[in-house]
Amino acid sequence: MERLTSVGWLRAWWFGVLFIFLPVVGWGADAPLGGKGLSLEEVVRTALENHSSVKSAAFQTQVQDALLHQQMAAYYPSISLKNSYQTKNTGGRSANASQAFDSLSSVADLSLTLYNFGKREGSVQAARDTLDATQQSYNATANDVVLTAKQAYYVVVQANALLNVNEETVKDREATLKQTQSFYDVGTRPRSDVTQAEANLYLAQASLIASRKDVEVAWASLRNAMGVDDYPKQPLADAMATDPFPMSLAQAKEAAFAARPELLQLDAQLKARDQQIAVARRNHLPDLLFSSSYGRQASHSELFPLNPTWQVQLNFNIPIFNGFQTTYQVQEALASYGSAKEQLRLQKQQVAFQVEQNYLNLSAARDVVRANEAAERAAKQNLELHEARYQVGFAPIVEVTTAQATYTTAQTNRVIALISYQLAQAQLLNAIGRQ
Repeated sequence: MERLTSVGWLRAWWFGVLFIFLPVVGWGADAPLGGKGLSLEEVVRTALENHSSVKSAAFQTQVQDALLHQQMAAYYPSISLKNSYQTKNTGGRSANASQAFDSLSSVADLSLTLYNFGKREGSVQAARDTLDATQQSYNATANDVVLTAKQAYYVVVQANALLNVNEETVKDREATLKQTQSFYDVGTRPRSDVTQAEANLYLAQASLIASRKDVEVAWASLRNAMGVDDYPKQPLADAMATDPFPMSLAQAKEAAFAARPELLQLDAQLKARDQQIAVARRNHLPDLLFSSSYGRQASHSELFPLNPTWQVQLNFNIPIFNGFQTTYQVQEALASYGSAKEQLRLQKQQVAFQVEQNYLNLSAARDVVRANEAAERAAKQNLELHEARYQVGFAPIVEVTTAQATYTTAQTNRVIALISYQLAQAQLLNAIGRQ
């Protein structure tokens, strides 16, 4: 009896060492050596550098930057050089009456908007605000890509951890089968105990096969989330901390209102719509334009020498009536502004809801982790007790089988709870507008 009790304590010590030195991240075949391995930060950096959604959003930002500089061209003069040569023949019915004329000209034109009552400035500012909105759209896309990469990373972590759980379960049930077979060989246990132990082992092996497949699928999902075609499997390095979130719910909402790219994007769009309203209203006002040209030309039978020609012109264009086009342009801009304002209000409500929902999910997930850790410890002690009783003949194998299943379930639930906490934290950070 003392020997068997010592074996039980030895087993408890071994499992204690196992859970201290093999944390959830990197369990199983991908366990890192010396704490080194693929970190979450490396996954995020790879996703931001390679994902096509991020690159496409960056190109859209460049497009809008180019449109801004197109609007700024209104501040500069427009210069062109026109060169032309023309020949024609005119005359009557007789060949002697016909005449040939050649014309040649080379003229440089310059035109400049001197003043248009703020229409030029409003268009530039609207384009600048639209650029800000496009940059915030890029940030929102990057945040979504980061969240997807984090989720895929934690799926790999979970798959590795569950693989380790199933590997340990197979080893444990192999040992139980070997022990039961020994008892049967000496006549202290019936054949049914052996068949029961075999069935338990086969079920554990089936779960192990499924776990290995899940690891491969998880890595494929991670590569896809990072936006790369190929990425070698390697150990994972992050620790599964469950520290309390450093913000209250009210602080998290305020941080989200200040940082969420979707809100900043709509706010920039609202500013651009306001400038468009001002520009549309100023279309009722005149434009003051300057133009000039200088060149040389000739239009007679002898082209040379070319005669100099120049012109300076100042235009003051006053709009009188254009079929109510300007009026409806103002109405369009006002309606567009109203729509953007309501979208901003709706988005702010959604952000507040997302932050609150994810904050509550994170708090609950932390409590679930604690409960599952306690359940795992209790299940482990229960298994040790039943194995000890089975070894001395005081318990049937069905009790050991039930205890093994309970312990495996408790280990699995603990892994899932830890990963759920990490996912909830990643989703809350995304809801706040942080990576």
